[in-house]
Amino acid sequence: MTTSIENYQQTLERLKNQLLASRFLRWWFGELSSLVPAKMRATGLDAESFTLVRVDRTAILLRRFQNGQMQEADSVALHTLDPAGQRQAFLVALDKMGAGQRDVALTLPPDRVLRKTLTLPLATEENLRQVLEFQMEEHTPFSATQLYFGFRVTGRDFERGQLAVEFVATPREDVDASIKTLNDWGTTVRAVIAEETLFPGQLVNMLPVEQGKTPSMMLQGFNPWLVGLVVVLALAAMTVPLLIKREAVVQLLPWLEKGKTAAETADTLRRDLEAKVDEHNYLLEKRQMLPPVIIALEELTRILPDDTWVQQLDIKGKELQIQGETASSVRLIGLFEQSGTFHDASFRSPLTKGQTSGSERYQLALQMRPMATRPASALAALPPTAQPFPVAMQAPASPAVTSVSSSAPSTAAQSKAPAPVAERKP
Repeated sequence: MTTSIENYQQTLERLKNQLLASRFLRWWFGELSSLVPAKMRATGLDAESFTLVRVDRTAILLRRFQNGQMQEADSVALHTLDPAGQRQAFLVALDKMGAGQRDVALTLPPDRVLRKTLTLPLATEENLRQVLEFQMEEHTPFSATQLYFGFRVTGRDFERGQLAVEFVATPREDVDASIKTLNDWGTTVRAVIAEETLFPGQLVNMLPVEQGKTPSMMLQGFNPWLVGLVVVLALAAMTVPLLIKREAVVQLLPWLEKGKTAAETADTLRRDLEAKVDEHNYLLEKRQMLPPVIIALEELTRILPDDTWVQQLDIKGKELQIQGETASSVRLIGLFEQSGTFHDASFRSPLTKGQTSGSERYQLALQMRPMATRPASALAALPPTAQPFPVAMQAPASPAVTSVSSSAPSTAAQSKAPAPVAERKP
């Protein structure tokens, strides 16, 4: 990933160098720059935005540059005042000229400035300051650390690949002393300018960028009320949408409450309906949990062998109890366990000898299966309608079913009719 980024950056750098070296682009930018007014083509400086200060040995001269002409404004004599008086007089004169503006430009007379035109390769334009610092001793008797210097590109020869540069420099020693004095008096030196460059309008600032920056044109004529208005409008632009959304939410709250109330009412009705349905289905479910008495009697008649009869039948909830006589009591348990209607068959009392020869008297308890858990084969085997049981041709010595009792009145009523049908021949 890092290699790809480096390759991409190298490609952009090569493209940039090719564009800068393009003869057409250089010619085009050069022609465009010639159409720009002189004050805008300067190196970000505007002489009319500064109070121009010239420091001599005997006096300090304050001037303004307006409408292309230098206007003498005021001067402060240094030899007649003490340091405190010099400062006071300078600030009074400065306030008269700049309406309280304390940003000044230090101007230098021609005898204190080295000014010349250099011819350099066209490719050096991108790093022109570094090239001039490296070649400083070739063009001046000083090193780069001993000078304040500035430059301005005045022409480009694309045919020969040459660059014309106006070079302006001045020794640091005298300029540093003047800057220190002005700073001590409460001003800020933003530029060091040669007076010769004022009238052509091609200003060259010899002061390094890190030491004094040219005031931005946006800050000239700075109006705090206007800035405050812009800040208020920006805050309003951020706040008004929030207020509009809040108002919309407040208007929707009554509708939300109505919807919530309607939902709660519907939920209450649903719960009431479910409760009534459960209450209505309770008896039906209880009734459907056990098979009807007629089905129990039919299944009992089908299971019991011919040598077995029932004398008494009792239904108590899910339990069915039968008493009677049989020739083989051992096989009764197995027969009922194979049934789809009964299960958990067990004897409730010991077996005793019956009234007839070879018979046993029994008391058997059976559990009836719920309708939902009965095997499908057992349900399919049931007839669609209850058929009457066949009546025995010959009654036994004792009645087959002597009594039927049930815990529910309806069960007892249903158990009366099939009683004589359940007779079996001994």
